[in-house]
Amino acid sequence: MKKFLIWYIIISILIAVAIYFMTLTLSYNQRVYDVFYELAEASVEEQNFDQFVSIQSIAYEKLSTHTTDDYLIEVYLNIAQSESEYINQFAIFVLPIVDVTYATSVEDELDQTGLRVINNETSDTVYETYTEASYEGAAVSYGIDLMGFYFYAFDITEDLDLNIELYDYEGILITSFDEQVNYATYPDLSDDFVQGMSDEQLEILIDQDVYVYPKLIQNMTIFIVVDILLGSLIYFFIKYKKR
Repeated sequence: MKKFLIWYIIISILIAVAIYFMTLTLSYNQRVYDVFYELAEASVEEQNFDQFVSIQSIAYEKLSTHTTDDYLIEVYLNIAQSESEYINQFAIFVLPIVDVTYATSVEDELDQTGLRVINNETSDTVYETYTEASYEGAAVSYGIDLMGFYFYAFDITEDLDLNIELYDYEGILITSFDEQVNYATYPDLSDDFVQGMSDEQLEILIDQDVYVYPKLIQNMTIFIVVDILLGSLIYFFIKYKKR
């Protein structure tokens, strides 16, 4: 009986540790996911993507804003980190400001929403969603159904003089404009750059005391109660069998 109790306690502790770290990790990741969508929702309401961009950037520069009758377009240059490297990402956010036609499924084959980026100096296509493998079979405008907007992002490695062409669900040109993009080397950035969201700012938004720890306490309490009840039942069952 004594040997059983020792093993039961050891196993219970191991399970408790596993539940603790699994709950903590899953609850934290879920909260980060929720914060991402909360910032997306705020971007739609405020018609400004600075906060949404900042959570994904080391630093960022808003290059320009364009408005048509149907859409608000904001253009950014983001400094992001990929492992030990810092990369420049050219990003375009497209927000409908009136009712527009968009995909309600990511697999909508009728969706012709897309982007074409041309180098003004060479006339070469720098980036095009219609030929990018990552966009194959994916309806870009489904982002509107999901978040209220959609965006494009691709890496650049040099200064570029670009012409941007944006197309809607029906393949009709939304707008076309030129954009001069200067490659930035981190941390030697111009004063036009804004620092991305710090870990401290992110932790404030995540607010573990409200969104993470209560779930952790709940799961640990349930486990302890079940563990005690199960242990007691097994203990009395074994004791009864020995009589």
